Amino acid sequence: MAQQQLIEAIGRLERAVSRLERAKLPLAGAPDRQLEQRYSALKSATEQAVAEIDRLLAREGGVHG
Repeated sequence: MAQQQLIEAIGRLERAVSRLERAKLPLAGAPDRQLEQRYSALKSATEQAVAEIDRLLAREGGVHG
């Protein structure tokens, strides 16, 4: 059960990262600073979530490996 939830969470993270990578910041005119800040915050949170998943997997592997 927990493994399935982890797989689903990873899938959601992968889809979110894909959407972030496809997102385009405005190219014309002044840059949208608020959008850039939100993008940076979301990217950082995603990186932290992936790092936490890596730690959980490493710990789980240590317990079962």
